Amino acid sequence: MDRRKIDVGLSTFLIIIAVIILTNDNLVEGGAETDLGSMFLPRIVAGLIIAFAATIGIQSLKSLLSGAKPEGGEEIITDGFGGIFVYIGIFIGYWLAVPHLGFLITTPIVMLAIAILLGGRNWVPMITISVITPVLIFYGSREFLRVFLPTWTLT
Repeated sequence: MDRRKIDVGLSTFLIIIAVIILTNDNLVEGGAETDLGSMFLPRIVAGLIIAFAATIGIQSLKSLLSGAKPEGGEEIITDGFGGIFVYIGIFIGYWLAVPHLGFLITTPIVMLAIAILLGGRNWVPMITISVITPVLIFYGSREFLRVFLPTWTLT
């Protein structure tokens, strides 16, 4: 299965959904009103989705249009479901652990586990991203959106 075709299809779908989020003011009904507005976060996320999806989609589309043969990383091996079961196990464990250990402890562990599962071997960037991203999300959501993510409850 050619990953490039899947990338183009999913990127197109994500961009369409993100444009709908950006242009439709009727998506929020009784949402959490902040100083920035109730559609602030969805619109920021939609903008990021467009940027990232376009980056992936354009690269894959260029590769498809040039007629280049798929390289090793562009072929999806569909025999065997071991990786899928590991992902499901990680997310079930995350879902069960977050209420007790909190967002700031479980999210970096899960991000690091997924990075390892995806074949990441450069430890410094993996650990840095796995720690900084949840901290920024935690404090950004608390300070700007007034959304309080789960904290440690084991006492």
